[in-house]
Amino acid sequence: MKKTTVLVIALLFIAFTLTAQVFNNKLTSDEQQRLANGELIIRNIGKAKNISINGVNATLSKTIDTIKELNPSYLAEVIRMVPYAGNEDLLEKLRPIILNVEDYVGIPYYSERHETYYDLYSSAEIKSYSDDGSTARLNAIMEMAPFGGIDTDIFLVTEDDSLYYENTNLNNLKYHEGITVVKDKCMKSIVTVFRSGDSWILYGIGGVKAPSIFFLRDRVETSFMNRIKTMCSYFFEHL
Repeated sequence: MKKTTVLVIALLFIAFTLTAQVFNNKLTSDEQQRLANGELIIRNIGKAKNISINGVNATLSKTIDTIKELNPSYLAEVIRMVPYAGNEDLLEKLRPIILNVEDYVGIPYYSERHETYYDLYSSAEIKSYSDDGSTARLNAIMEMAPFGGIDTDIFLVTEDDSLYYENTNLNNLKYHEGITVVKDKCMKSIVTVFRSGDSWILYGIGGVKAPSIFFLRDRVETSFMNRIKTMCSYFFEHL
């Protein structure tokens, strides 16, 4: 019994050490411990300076650089860590989940304002698609109330031990009597998955660069951030 306890503590220590290398001090020790326990961490971080991850590999460096270039007004992270053992085929499982955008339709989204569930997307129509097995690109029109059809560009690269996904809007998004709240290419969601020692780390980040319209700011922030968190959580929880 004592040997088992020591082994569990040792494994948790190793996992904690690995996450400490990947993550910076923006992620608290409690959050790192929760990650080591397999919990899903969701964080509203506001600005790119609050990103909790370090650029320890090429996909993470690209993720950080892309978000910093966007310079979002609203930003959220979704993080999960799972054991590599028993999940060696995780990237193979995640890839079709991400690329099958038709299955995005019907993902339940909870509206805090209305205190009820809605569909995150009500429809998804693929306009173009290419995939050579490692790199995929698709364009789709995805209907999301109350913003209407979102012209969406999705880019996905899978390598042996990493995955990089980027989702970008290509049209202006309007809200509340036709007011443009997000311009084209100003909303991005990124998911990167990579191996770190004996674990897979799944890191999602989504940001929106939007003007601060005083009577809409809180509503827009809540609306977009909850949707981004819902999308990343859908990917990470369906493995």
